[in-house]
Amino acid sequence: MCKALKIARSTLYYQEKPKTVDTTLENAVIEEFRRSRNNYGTRKLKIMLTRRKVSVSRRRIGKIMRKYRLISNYTVRQAKKHKSTVNNDTTANMVQREFDGRSKYEVVVSDLTYVKIAGQWRYLCLLLDLCGRKILGSAESSA
Repeated sequence: MCKALKIARSTLYYQEKPKTVDTTLENAVIEEFRRSRNNYGTRKLKIMLTRRKVSVSRRRIGKIMRKYRLISNYTVRQAKKHKSTVNNDTTANMVQREFDGRSKYEVVVSDLTYVKIAGQWRYLCLLLDLCGRKILGSAESSA
């Protein structure tokens, strides 16, 4: 009959197992999480539970943490306020986005950016002449 229906024989014999809840494991995870003052994630909790002779996978710990909504303090993004000076001074727009037909060195613009090179941040400042759109010079320094 399984060949006629094109289904696996194991489907016919399958019986769903009732889900078991290991409250001692859940309590151990919650206790270690609280003991860490809500700082530990799955990796550190696994280490602490192994020291208590409790064998459990990180995936299982993660499921328990999601079930009880245990979120590490380090998982929550820390918002950093940037210190900035507000400059409300405005400058007159003398170029009016007309870049063509300019004489040499009439309008020179610059750009300051930073690029990560070989694991270090480097600051790069370019000077550009709008007459020929050529780079006049650059300055580079390490952060």
